[in-house]
Amino acid sequence: MYLVIDIETENTGSDIMGDNKRIISVQIGDDKAQELYYDDSKDSQWNLEGAKKRIDFLVSQGHIFTGYNLINFDLHFLKHFLEVEIPQSNTLDLSDHHKIQAFRRNKIFRLEDVCKECGIEVTHKHEMNKKAESYKNRQDIREQASAKAKEIVITKGWSWNFAFNYFLNKIAGGHAIYDSYQEFVKSGGKKDTLFYEYAIGDVISEYLLLKELIK
Repeated sequence: MYLVIDIETENTGSDIMGDNKRIISVQIGDDKAQELYYDDSKDSQWNLEGAKKRIDFLVSQGHIFTGYNLINFDLHFLKHFLEVEIPQSNTLDLSDHHKIQAFRRNKIFRLEDVCKECGIEVTHKHEMNKKAESYKNRQDIREQASAKAKEIVITKGWSWNFAFNYFLNKIAGGHAIYDSYQEFVKSGGKKDTLFYEYAIGDVISEYLLLKELIK
């Protein structure tokens, strides 16, 4: 049986890999049922230790964990931050599918863009993207994006506008996710919060993507 495993991290920096400070949540499920475990949960069943126990149990039952960019991101940080290692025999990275590789050759990388190509709705992304827009005029965020853009223009030859907007989107998005997470924690882990809907939305989208790829 396939189950999506997905994580969210605390990252308000410009580096999608290097600036992660911790895992804030682990999501497991399919298009019918989902579970969300989070770092600041006061309920031991739903904190990250609970996630580790759940993963171990599901591996022991022979479940296959899948996800988009699973190996290079989710599994990497599960090992780095939680010391969780899922055997290769229990994983399926959707990014390795030949259809996804074809999208990437056409410069289509983001999950939402891949899903769009496959006719899968990702409306859960829209509200978080709207929230991210509100951070883009903050002086500290613009200065952070500008500093990183200057570095990349020199080292990789990117155009200034492309580099600045790329990092501005990355940093603003990180702030939107993390601030939404803090609101989720304050709510006691309510399901009608932006963070919960965003995190669980990724699980559902990735599972629907799996179904589309293997049908």
